[in-house]
Formats: sequence, C-alpha cells, structure tokens
Amino acid sequence: MKYIATVFYFLYTLILGILSIPIWLFLFIVSGTVSKKKVYEKTSAFYGKVFAFGYRICAFFAGARVKTIGLDKLPAVDGERFLVVGNHCSNLDPFIMGGWLGQYPLAFISKPSIFKVPFAGRYMWRLRYMAIDRKNNRQGIMVIRQAADTISSGDSCVAVYPEGTRNFNQGTLKKFHDGSLKAALWAKCPIAVVIMTGTHDIDKNWLRRRTHVTLEVVQVLSYEEIKDLKTNEIADKIKDIMQKKLDEHYAAA
Repeated sequence: MKYIATVFYFLYTLILGILSIPIWLFLFIVSGTVSKKKVYEKTSAFYGKVFAFGYRICAFFAGARVKTIGLDKLPAVDGERFLVVGNHCSNLDPFIMGGWLGQYPLAFISKPSIFKVPFAGRYMWRLRYMAIDRKNNRQGIMVIRQAADTISSGDSCVAVYPEGTRNFNQGTLKKFHDGSLKAALWAKCPIAVVIMTGTHDIDKNWLRRRTHVTLEVVQVLSYEEIKDLKTNEIADKIKDIMQKKLDEHYAAA
C-alpha cells in the first residue's frame, strides 16, 4: 500500500507541476525586469509579494505542508521592523520563512553563492538581500551595519540564521555566530525568535509523501530587553529560548 501511495503522490505532484508551468513562466518573466547592475535604495512590495508566492510554490512542490504558530506575537505589518532569528536545518528553511512571513518586507543575510541561483537571485537582489562573507570580518561588519540601517529606516525586516550553516542533528542547535545580532542593537529593534521543525525531513520525503513542517514564532524580544546585553549574552538568551521549545516539540512527537 505504501508503494501505491507513493506512486499516486508522485503522479499527483507531476501533474500539478505540468499545470503550474504558466506560474513558473510568470515568475521567470518578472525576474527579468530586475537589473543586477542597479543598486536599489528601497525594497519593493510588488517583488516581495511575488517572491513570497514563489517561495510557497517551491515549498509546496517540495512536499512541505506548513503550519504556523504565534504569528500574532509579531509587530503589526505596518508597524516597526525587526530582526528575525531562526534555526537552520534545511535548504528549504528560507522558503518556509520567506513564504509564510511574506506579509512583511523581508531580506535575508545569506552566503554570496545564493545570489547566483538562476532567476531567484534577481529577486534577492531587488529585495535587498545581503551577502555576507564570514571569512572577511570587515565585510561582515559592513553587512551587519547595512542590515541595521535597513531595519531602522523602516524599509524591511531582516532574517538571519546565527548557526551559519545547516544543522543536520534535529532538535539541537549549533554554536551561534553572535555578530549578526548587533544589527538589532544598532537598529534598536525587536528580535523575533523563530523555530522551524520538520524541514530536515523534506529531502528524504520528496516525491514520496508530504512533510509536515511547523514555523513558530516563539517569542519577540523587545529592544528594552536586550539593550544592556552583550551580543554573546543575547545569543545565549535566544539559543536557550529556541532549545527549550525544540525540546518541547520533540518530547511531544
């Protein structure tokens, strides 16, 4: 029965993929209107909505079925901007976060190679994503300063994964690179602590069955709660919040 279910799910996904060709064509055409030779001073609500839609489509075809918890804890969409901090288990994490937090203007701090992804890299450029070279401290500080300016100007929220790379051990967290958290101190903004669970199963389940994924806003730390802390202390605080919630999730699973 499992084999039959897998075959049906594969055919179902294949048929939907064929029917969605006009959507992919639309996303491709829109990306062609972005010039990577131009430096954009502000984000774009239009490209943001289109890219968030694209993220959701990609997550759907990857088999992710996403449940969100705690979005009501976030500031109002037309309110203050904030730093989003999440755990990192899968290449699909930005798709989930970008798609299901798409009501907010959102830019990620990413590794430079991400900008080379065909046509998606153009959306990232237009939405003012920031490429950080973790081996270049000077460039890294400049990027964190840019992130702070992006938030404080009200242009966009910024998302970062302080673990730096994917963590393949589910339910755990790697050592945090706390430098990125300076953006919140410099911008004097809140930090939204987010965890995602289930994304580590997407690869092994792809084309076989759906994967249930949860995106949860665990807590929003106000600037008043962090302003007198050092970045390593903020990192420890966030990591503790995340780990407790992950422990709860996997204990109940």
